[in-house]
Amino acid sequence: MKRADLIESLRKEFKLSREEAKRFVDCFFEELVNMIIENGRVELRGFGVFKLKSLSGRFIKNPKTGIEMYVEERHSISFKPSSLFKKNEKG
Repeated sequence: MKRADLIESLRKEFKLSREEAKRFVDCFFEELVNMIIENGRVELRGFGVFKLKSLSGRFIKNPKTGIEMYVEERHSISFKPSSLFKKNEKG
């Protein structure tokens, strides 16, 4: 599902205008990102947990040239689905 599909689905389900549905989706994801950054963890019961992970800096080697370079610390978001989500998973 793409973002546009989600907007269309909300528009039909709640009889919203396209602009209202788009604002709702944008606001939800903006708030989700802000909460993850602020708290480091967001739990949506019945869906899963988003966590902010810190990846430490390290030296890497370019396999083609053999030159080593340092990659600075960076952050990544991990997602762990809830047991309810896993149980209802298809495939």
